[in-house]
Amino acid sequence: MVAELRARGVGVGFLTNISSGTTSHVADKLTRLGIPARDSDVLMPIEALAGHPLLAGSPQVYVLGREEVAAAVARVARTTTDDELADLVVVGRDPELHYADLAAALHVLNRGGPLLALNLDTRVPIEGGRVVPGNGAIAAALTAASGVVAESVGKPSRYFFERALARFGFDRETTMMVGDTLDSDIAGGAASGLVTVQVGGSTFSATRPAPVPDHSLDAIADLPALLFSDG
Repeated sequence: MVAELRARGVGVGFLTNISSGTTSHVADKLTRLGIPARDSDVLMPIEALAGHPLLAGSPQVYVLGREEVAAAVARVARTTTDDELADLVVVGRDPELHYADLAAALHVLNRGGPLLALNLDTRVPIEGGRVVPGNGAIAAALTAASGVVAESVGKPSRYFFERALARFGFDRETTMMVGDTLDSDIAGGAASGLVTVQVGGSTFSATRPAPVPDHSLDAIADLPALLFSDG
C-alpha cells in the first residue's frame, strides 16, 4: 500500500510515540512488516526533544523513565538525578517505575519545575488484546499530585506535528494524519490543521468530547481508494 502511494507521487512519513530504540530500529521493523521505510522517514519524540521550548536555556533535567530513555535525553540536554538541582521533569514510560522515583519527580514539580512528557498516551496495547498504563497515565499521576499539567513532545502536541511537517517537507494543506488512536493521532492531527483519518475504529478516548476524525477506514489498505476516488 505504501509503495502504491509513493508510486503515485504521495509522500509518506511515520510518526511514532515510541520512546525506546532509534529511528533506524523503527524503520527496520516497518520494512520487515512489508512497509518500506528509511530512517529519515521516521520521527520519534526523543529525536524532537532537543528543540522543545522548555529545553531553551539548558535547564537541568530530571528524567523519570528507563535507563535507555535517560541516556537518550542526556545526549541532548543536561540531566541530573538530584531532585534539588533539577529544573524540570522529562517523563517516559517505565514498566519498572519505582515509587521513590515518582516522589523525586514530584519534588521537582513542587519546586516550580515544568513537566514534559515524551508522549501522553494513556495506555499501550500489548499481546492478547490487553492494554497497560501508558506514559500519559504516569504524567497524569504527577499532575494530580502537583497541579502541574504536562506538555507533550510527541503526539498529540502541535509541536511534534510542526516538526514532522518540516522534517518531511509536507504542506499542511495537502497532508493527512492517518492513525488508529483518537487522543494521539486524531486529536494531534486536527489541532495541527491536518485532515484526519482513523483506521480500525477504536472508540477509546480519555477526553470528553472524544476527537472525531474526518474519515474512518476499516483497514489501511483502504487508504488509496479514499485518496484517489473520483468523489
